[in-house]
Amino acid sequence: MGVETFYETKSDRVEENPLVDIIAVHGLHEITQETWTDPTSGISWLRDLLPTGAPARRVLIFKYSADASILLGEDPANNILQTAHSLVAEVEAIRSLTNTAERPLVFICHGLGGLIVKKALAYSATQISKKVEHRYSIYISTHAIIFLGTPHSGYTSAAWQHFAQPKGRKIHEPQRNLSAIIATFDEILQNITDEFAPIAKQFHIYFFWESVPDRLGQVSDYVVSQDSAAPMLDRTERCGIHATHSRICIFDSELSPGFRTLKAALRRYSADSHATIKLRWKVARRFLETQRSIEATELVGFDVHKDNKPYTYLSSPRSERMENKIKNKYYHVPHNVTSIFTGWDSVTQELQQSILAPHGPESPPQRRIFVLYGLGGSGKTQFCLKFVHDNRESFWAIFWLDASKNENAERELSQIGRIGGLGDTHQAGLYWLTGLAMPWLLILDNADDPATDYSKFFPDGNQGHIILTSRLQACKVHATVGSHEFREMNEDDALMLLLRAAGYDSSASVDDRSTARSIAKALGNLPLALTQAGASIRQNICSLQEYLDLYQAHKSDMMKDRSVQGTDQYEYTVYTTWEVSVQRIQNTGTIVAIDAIEILQIMSFLHFEQVPLDMFQKAWSNVHTTYEIGKHSDISTFDTLVSLFWRTLSRFSQTYSTTTEHFPNIVLHNGATWDILRLRRALGFLSGHSLIYKDVGKETYSMHPMVHLWSRERLVGEEHKVWSDKAMNTIAASLAPQANASTRLYRRSIIPHLDACLQQQHPSASFRQHKDEQYLKKAMTFATLYFENGEWRKAESLQKEVIEIRTKTLGPKHPDTLNTMSALADGYWNLFRMREALMLYTKIVTYSDQAYGNEDMRTLKAMDNLASTLWLCGKRAESQTWSEKAVSGMTTHLGPGHPYTLTATLNLARTYMHRGRAAEAAPLLQTVLTQRLKLLGPTHPDTLTAYAELGITQHALRNLDGAETLLTRVVHERRRLLGKEHAYTLWAINDLSKIYTDAGRPREAERLLTDILPTAIRTLGPEHIGTSMTLYNLARAYNTREQWSQGHQVLTELIDIQERTLPPSHPDRLIARLELARAVKHLGDVRLAEDMLEALIKEMERNLGHDHPQTKRAVGQLGAIYIGDGRLDEAEGMDRRLRDGGGGDRVALVA
Repeated sequence: MGVETFYETKSDRVEENPLVDIIAVHGLHEITQETWTDPTSGISWLRDLLPTGAPARRVLIFKYSADASILLGEDPANNILQTAHSLVAEVEAIRSLTNTAERPLVFICHGLGGLIVKKALAYSATQISKKVEHRYSIYISTHAIIFLGTPHSGYTSAAWQHFAQPKGRKIHEPQRNLSAIIATFDEILQNITDEFAPIAKQFHIYFFWESVPDRLGQVSDYVVSQDSAAPMLDRTERCGIHATHSRICIFDSELSPGFRTLKAALRRYSADSHATIKLRWKVARRFLETQRSIEATELVGFDVHKDNKPYTYLSSPRSERMENKIKNKYYHVPHNVTSIFTGWDSVTQELQQSILAPHGPESPPQRRIFVLYGLGGSGKTQFCLKFVHDNRESFWAIFWLDASKNENAERELSQIGRIGGLGDTHQAGLYWLTGLAMPWLLILDNADDPATDYSKFFPDGNQGHIILTSRLQACKVHATVGSHEFREMNEDDALMLLLRAAGYDSSASVDDRSTARSIAKALGNLPLALTQAGASIRQNICSLQEYLDLYQAHKSDMMKDRSVQGTDQYEYTVYTTWEVSVQRIQNTGTIVAIDAIEILQIMSFLHFEQVPLDMFQKAWSNVHTTYEIGKHSDISTFDTLVSLFWRTLSRFSQTYSTTTEHFPNIVLHNGATWDILRLRRALGFLSGHSLIYKDVGKETYSMHPMVHLWSRERLVGEEHKVWSDKAMNTIAASLAPQANASTRLYRRSIIPHLDACLQQQHPSASFRQHKDEQYLKKAMTFATLYFENGEWRKAESLQKEVIEIRTKTLGPKHPDTLNTMSALADGYWNLFRMREALMLYTKIVTYSDQAYGNEDMRTLKAMDNLASTLWLCGKRAESQTWSEKAVSGMTTHLGPGHPYTLTATLNLARTYMHRGRAAEAAPLLQTVLTQRLKLLGPTHPDTLTAYAELGITQHALRNLDGAETLLTRVVHERRRLLGKEHAYTLWAINDLSKIYTDAGRPREAERLLTDILPTAIRTLGPEHIGTSMTLYNLARAYNTREQWSQGHQVLTELIDIQERTLPPSHPDRLIARLELARAVKHLGDVRLAEDMLEALIKEMERNLGHDHPQTKRAVGQLGAIYIGDGRLDEAEGMDRRLRDGGGGDRVALVA
């Protein structure tokens, strides 16, 4: 491990050489120099191509051990951490020894190397203590980072499988914990992202992704997907390179794909690197000097999660620092601190260290300005009052300026001029403070006007201290020693403030404190709202216990109330304080201001957290684009790509209306391209006034829940109706016309906003009142969104209403009516409401046959859906009949490769497998998988379904290694695409657990299942088939571990559920009873087990058939009991039945 010089120019002339150091860091399974070298020509672009006309004075390469053990070993987090520490140490050493510590740095990273660089920079950014501050230089000097195929959000599942199967090792060995390894790596990635996000804005960043898949064992796939390699982050660049992952970092000529783009970026970044890094070093030295001056009394830390701010802990008593107290002479503060003030201890400590810490002996005096900014009503003014009250004796003079209006600030500065004897003008006040030798503190409160440059109220010179409070984020520019954003209080402080405001003393009961905590949470822990709530309770308007109910009924009125006695002298109520900000925005009269207010009003109907920035862009794009759907048939082209799990998407993927009715102006602008600058300016207006804030490391915006409530409550009557419609329309337009790989994550992220919008619609909103064609399109767009994300109950209510309307207007046999009925039946299928699903599908087949004939594709598709439902109901023979009819008809009329035919073939193969004909199912599923890989790609949900069914079939054929490979991939991709709690993800985990159990790893199966069981019960319900499946597989894992009592208990609970939900002949009931008989036998009741097995064998032969694997298993278990009893003739009879059955696997007479 170390750094070596790969290339260095001989010239020392700055004019010819910009003197930028480039550090190259290779990735996984790579050797240092070979990573960057073309194996055919021997050209290493870092040495042979880059120096020609590029900014590199020196190219260094970092060497480290990069075999698979760094990720697959015992402690991957520590492996990455130690490598990152070594990178910082090695690069710092070579730069220090060559006197180039302040030369600008550019990192070029491939694959895993990018994660190491991110970790290294986050580490370097914290090294500010005296003994290690030399390592801080790497963070300060880094100007740009180029990421080549870095897995910022993880590798593909195919890559993981490839990493875990090195030569000479059996497939199953490294996979024993592969799921756990992937989950651990996902946590590591999240930690690295969280650490890097606050400092990322310090660097120019370019993301490159591979656009040619690699050959990974038996499959062709990307090592790192585009979404992972090139996340959509603000102020970054992105580009694909036509190369595989291993070739993305190799260029053999100037014309190699991607080289000119990369080289141009390096030139561009180097152009301003020296000025930028020089200024950064100047600021850094000042910062480090400040740290040195206070180290005697503080321990210094560095919080990379909060804009890279330093934080301090006092190590010496306050009394020691205040031995030489200064007597305060002037204390001109207009208000007293409220008697109920509490909280903000960490901010108090931060401000004390920034304002009160002594200057170092070698550092010149510096004007100390600290900015407190944030939401109106968050407690900035009260905090300042408390601070000046507690620290009065630290200043000879303290003056308070009301900066809400220029004339107010000037009038109060004039009073300071009179005190100094220099005259009755504000200039006199400023001049007197400039020449004042004694320590003074000036408070500029409510500096909220974006048109005012508040530095005009700062006296000249380096003397004195200033604290400025503002709602404007932009006021941070004035800070010289720090800033802090005020939002809500922490829970404990909010609880104490509410109790004090309500007149409760420290003896409040446990019940009172619990009630108060609920109130504080409902009010978003906002100080002004808590103070007003406490006043209502103290004045006997309501009791503490009654407040929440009263608040829910009269939110708006209660937030407009203002109490006068005993709290504070704040001018505004909760609502009016934010209305002032809106008025200031509106008064600018610009298009950006209009956009800002409209976006605020749209957001007021969404969820208050993580509103995606690209919602507006997607809405604009879809509103201004005409999509042609169903060009080749009366069923949409997209519909032909969707199978069992996703077939409803196509039925409702209709073009959203391009009417301009009820959209915000930013969605309606008619430019040729999306105006992202206009949107960012509008969002900047809102965040600048602290009404919203950008989420760290994400392209989303959030707002305080109380601001969210106010922004909606301020809209009354027709205005409320109009904007609820506009919010609904914007969501709907952003979702049109269909889901695909690039939009699926967005569509999932919009669900909480759709939930909120539907819940908060005005009673007379168009979506509620006008059941026209536009309503039907939006309703089905939303139903499709809910369906594809497993929210089937939410989809159901919308679908039922659409069916009712379509049946009345179009008739029950119209294609649109039947499509909606089919979507509802799909939902019943997924909700395990078998009777309803079966009745509805039977009706659809009948109607389709009558309307179109039995050879029409719509009728054939309905037959396939009916077959799938019969399979779920346990009627496997009937399911097979309908499936074979559907496959035959589709093959004849649509062709064997049509997506409908592939779906029907998959359903038929699944039925074969569950009827004990796995050998027939496997080639059918392999054909489906091959075709879907070509049509849809490796991560499409339908392709994952084919992988999953093939995996289960391989399990039935006892190919456990192959099955595990397939299902591990499915679990990983569904977690990533659908989420950990989606029903299909839980289903895949269940399938994987079966393999673990049968491979002799029941403990791993048990861990998987106990982790997801609470989720299944909570999200699916205690009697859903997914929950029953989890219970059964958990019982099998217990029994395999010979934990017979636990297995018996779980099976008893399961069979009780099945008796209520499944018919007696359902295969799942028979199989659960078979597993119970096994537990009963091993718990010692052999006779009961024998009776159970004899009855089961008769039922299984009747319902499953003599040759079904589960029937044979029951026969084998009964035969084992006969052998144990010495009843050899009867045992021989059981063995004969197994031999005579034929057609299936041989089953031994074992328990």
